[in-house]
Amino acid sequence: MHRTTHKLATIALAIAGMGTPAIAQPVADKHTATAVKDYIFSYLVLDQPEKLSQEEMQTAMQGHFSNMTAMAEAGDLLIAGPLAEPRIDQTYRGIFVFSTDNIEKGKALFSTDPGVKAGVFKPEMYTIRCDEPLKELLRLEKEYEKRRLEDPEIPDAWVGRMFVLAIAPADAKFEHTDAVLIDATMDRIDDDTDEPRHLLWLDAINVDEAKSRFKPADLDQWSFYGWYGSPCVAELKDIS
Repeated sequence: MHRTTHKLATIALAIAGMGTPAIAQPVADKHTATAVKDYIFSYLVLDQPEKLSQEEMQTAMQGHFSNMTAMAEAGDLLIAGPLAEPRIDQTYRGIFVFSTDNIEKGKALFSTDPGVKAGVFKPEMYTIRCDEPLKELLRLEKEYEKRRLEDPEIPDAWVGRMFVLAIAPADAKFEHTDAVLIDATMDRIDDDTDEPRHLLWLDAINVDEAKSRFKPADLDQWSFYGWYGSPCVAELKDIS
């Protein structure tokens, strides 16, 4: 099996597992660097999978997986993976981050998913803004795969790892250390009543480890949940 295919198969099956010390600047001040870029982020939210037969679900998820492969190989899908316990909401099953900053293109990419067409998933979409070079993940993934091909000591099977995502109001405080891999603001698309939020990808394998990176006085502002994805995300901190 092609290794990209194996990796996305692992992610897709995990998503499908549902049964039938400086304080950060305020958000307005943070994103002033010229490197800041926007991306389209979407939760994969359960729609009505219970209406599908086992065969229909299998077909939908095979198509979901194949479509993820196509989007990744086209450079459209930068980040994907299932959410893990603890969850903010049990209906949130996974995430996509698209390379585009165009809302309509992001919607169009999401709508190509056979899992969406079949009613397994529906989107909850945001524009996220950060100065971490997320498009470098395309290069990092290729380099990682090349190392695996060349080094017999590296297992052939793709292995992801756990991270922790943290969300808080846009003005929340936190300790900006090397544990923060991605520091983004997020704005809900098609919902003007939703307040902007802060979104962090943390280099931590569980919530307890993630919380240890915060000052106790700041913890009440943050919600934490698990995410399983590519180990290449952790390499972003080594890119200036």
